[in-house]
Amino acid sequence: MITISAALAAALGAGLPVDPAPAGQAAPLSALAQTSFVKDWQQGPFTQDKGAPIAKSSPVVATLDAKGPSVVVGDRSGFLYAFHLSDGSAVPGWPANDGGAPIDSTPSVVALGGSAFGSVFVGAGNAGYPDKGGYLAFNPSGAPLWSTTVVDPATDAHPAYGVQASLTVADLQAGTPDLFAGSLGEVSYALNAANGSTLSGWPFFSADSVFSTAAAADLYGTGQTELVVGGASTKGLALGQVYSAGGHLRILDSRGGLICSHPVDQEVDSSPAVGGFLPGRAVGIAVGTGSYYSGASDTNVLDAFNSTCDLVWSDTLDGSTGSSPAVADVQGNGLLDVVEGTDNGITGDVWVLDGATGAVVWHSSVDGRVLGSVVTADLTGNGYQDILVPTTQGVEVLDGMNGVEVGVLGKGLGFQNSPLVTDDPNGTIGITVAGYNGHNEGMIEHYEIPGSNGAAAIGAGSWPMFHHDPQLSGATSGLPAPGSVPPCSVPAGANAGYDLVAADGGVFTFGQPFCGSAETGQLAPPVVGIAMSPGTGGYWVADAEGNVVNFGGAQLYGSMMGRHLNSPIVGIAARPDGLGYWLVAADGGVFAFGNPATYFGSLLSRHLSAPVVGIASTPDGNGYWLVASTGKVFAFGDANLPRTTVPKHLNAPIVALTPDVATGGYWLTSADGGVFNFSAPFEGSTASMKLNEHIVGMASTADGDGYWLVAKDGGVFAFGNAPFVGSMGSRKLNTPVVSVSGYCG
Repeated sequence: MITISAALAAALGAGLPVDPAPAGQAAPLSALAQTSFVKDWQQGPFTQDKGAPIAKSSPVVATLDAKGPSVVVGDRSGFLYAFHLSDGSAVPGWPANDGGAPIDSTPSVVALGGSAFGSVFVGAGNAGYPDKGGYLAFNPSGAPLWSTTVVDPATDAHPAYGVQASLTVADLQAGTPDLFAGSLGEVSYALNAANGSTLSGWPFFSADSVFSTAAAADLYGTGQTELVVGGASTKGLALGQVYSAGGHLRILDSRGGLICSHPVDQEVDSSPAVGGFLPGRAVGIAVGTGSYYSGASDTNVLDAFNSTCDLVWSDTLDGSTGSSPAVADVQGNGLLDVVEGTDNGITGDVWVLDGATGAVVWHSSVDGRVLGSVVTADLTGNGYQDILVPTTQGVEVLDGMNGVEVGVLGKGLGFQNSPLVTDDPNGTIGITVAGYNGHNEGMIEHYEIPGSNGAAAIGAGSWPMFHHDPQLSGATSGLPAPGSVPPCSVPAGANAGYDLVAADGGVFTFGQPFCGSAETGQLAPPVVGIAMSPGTGGYWVADAEGNVVNFGGAQLYGSMMGRHLNSPIVGIAARPDGLGYWLVAADGGVFAFGNPATYFGSLLSRHLSAPVVGIASTPDGNGYWLVASTGKVFAFGDANLPRTTVPKHLNAPIVALTPDVATGGYWLTSADGGVFNFSAPFEGSTASMKLNEHIVGMASTADGDGYWLVAKDGGVFAFGNAPFVGSMGSRKLNTPVVSVSGYCG
């Protein structure tokens, strides 16, 4: 079992003793300094949650009945409260109760089936109680709608069922609301919001606990939603893959495929924030880390990544960055800044960083610890964002221009979550804070700013609640419009599908961008292979003479260029980093092209009883396998060879080898569609089917949980979580299909 973050477990200490908050620093003569915050209503203390009050669950806004918007928040006793913003009255049917599992996740809200009212979704269970809970849904009246249990792999000796991450709402597959969240076990789920059923291709094997709430956005302008999420990593082997101690940022596609990831040496418990804040207003991902691994270099760090998981800038701050950043127009200049709260164990700070460069705009100390996440709103109507900071001694309100404190809301209460800013029913700015008193009892207070403009406060450039909105998208402005980004310049893994190539160089794409086919004269038929260029959306096509043509974002690193070959080229394989490729000949000769070229050996000096028919890279690119038509496999570099072998008498020759990135093993397929698995799961084959034409190629999915077989006539057969997104069907081919390349992330 992968460990649960002790750091997060320690932070669970509900009911930290609190003292009344100090009056704060003297405020400058600004519009915010003159602002009045009037307490409109209060609920609590809740005696039923004494000792297990509202803690990390943040309040969100939801319209649950005809009376108008309400605030919804959970506590550690398993209660989910809902009160009308207009007067603090309880919404009929609420509070709901999940049966006693703690709720430290923030509710998400979306209307289902054409309803005018929202349903509510939460994760139940936390690091203190990982054996309780799961994914839960409640209808607008507070009645249970469905529940889905976490199911860890059978290899996990100590499975966990709790879900502390919040459920992000996103349209992932069917054009209807779906949900995504990691768990405290080893898997992350995407679910149909209407019934809780697991979506095709899921769950994703996270290999460790996930506290991070995912952001959901169309990062690449393709019209498809990607998920951006942090995670933890424990040193060791899980399902055949070696992990190091620390964490990572991951981008996943809608079917549970890994587009890209970036490892760090500290857990990433923070929830990513996405927006167009990088230079040129390019899409950026801001995320903090955690504090579990003592002495890790990525502790107290706030990172900014681009949409291919490359680190753009990184700041080391003065305390833990386990809270989640906000992306907002703090300076009122139309550009997005990144705002992060830090915790040093005694007090905290707030940092405003220039989104493009990471340079410090200002930072300010606050009196309490910052265990929750900051939010922003234009509280004065002056066109810039002010900042509300949850602390263990109240919610401090800071002037966005200079970080000076102008007031404290919820004095005498402690907060480990985020406040909520709303456009109240009367048109003014509302601020709801939900936390605990000194007796460990839950409290909710609602404030208004008389004469203010609620709609303007939460308009463009704001970050008014945890993870931005009631769907917890974690995304703000500056994302590319669908279709605005050239399709051949986005990562291959951003599109779920595969490319086929025919012997005359014709390329046929399914679920992937079409970047071109080999024109007459570019290659010398027959064409023998195609390989996607990871991270670019492009691909390479190679012929039997070793000529290579590049398309889309794939760079050309060279080819045989008329050099004499003893045997024809039979295959091409891409390096996982996209910086090169290998060609292999029928006699086992290997030719490496790239920067740098990574040649690990060949079979030229060996006598072969059967021709080589394919080549495949290992998951880390530090080796490759060659396979002969008899099924004999040859390993080079760090490629491993399982002890088992294919049967001596095959019904049809082997035609391809494809790696399993999850286990480090591989699959072989024969011309009749038989599949032979080596340290990789068997997901099915076409061996018992009547095929119109024989199988010529095989490709695996980005996460190794499925594969495709392709036939000579362009027929495609999908197994495991590999999505079927089309085939040549009855379309007429000038020449037969010879190879397939799947999305590789």
